[in-house]
Amino acid sequence: MTVDYSKAFKMAVSCQEIYQDFSKIVFSNWTEKPILFSKDTTDTQFAILTDSSGITIVFRGSDSSFDWRTNFDTRQEHREFDKQIIKEEIVAQKEKIYPYLTENKSGSLMHRGFIEAYFSVRDDIHEYIRKNNISKITVTGHSLGGALATLCAVDIQYNFKAQLSSVEAYTFGAPKVGNNGFSTSYNERVIKSYRFVHGMDIVPELPRWWQGYSHVDKELRIGSRFSLNFLSARFRDHAIGDYISSLKQKLTR
Repeated sequence: MTVDYSKAFKMAVSCQEIYQDFSKIVFSNWTEKPILFSKDTTDTQFAILTDSSGITIVFRGSDSSFDWRTNFDTRQEHREFDKQIIKEEIVAQKEKIYPYLTENKSGSLMHRGFIEAYFSVRDDIHEYIRKNNISKITVTGHSLGGALATLCAVDIQYNFKAQLSSVEAYTFGAPKVGNNGFSTSYNERVIKSYRFVHGMDIVPELPRWWQGYSHVDKELRIGSRFSLNFLSARFRDHAIGDYISSLKQKLTR
């Protein structure tokens, strides 16, 4: 598979910029004004960015107030990470449901918390695609945003395949979304899918395989997978800024 690292870099920068104050957000690599959506009930935000080639849907990731560059050398900081990222967004929601209204023939099961967040904004996405006769869509997101982007990519391919000529997904540090049935279905439907994992980032390993979850293709590893401070690196490597730095290095080689 050929990877467009220039586009991947642009997507990663957009994933970083969506963490800005949502009412004043500016995307540096886009000339058109972003179309912003926010659902307070699930704390889910995304932006639609337009250009001559189609639209890009950028999902906001995990709480931007959490500093991924923090030095995780104290027990208190480990507990804070566990509280904000693992328990609230991943582990606490163990039940899984299928996202489509039609009969589930693939055996796909998904993380309930991710589905609830995506479904809270799904109608807005569908309505925009229908009204604007979109043919090319790229979805992207970091962390939790990557999980939502994964669900969005397969959802719009499933429901708008007659209308769309291209669906692409770029995710960064995304956790697992569903079971083997979901991953198989996703891989067959979203061919242009690029799941980036930086260094020793721990979030893509969650939820664990023994909880019934598996990743979608295709994993693309960037950055170093070695650190003298193993535990600290596992958390720190999740920072979107580090993803951007590693992708930038690939562009300059």
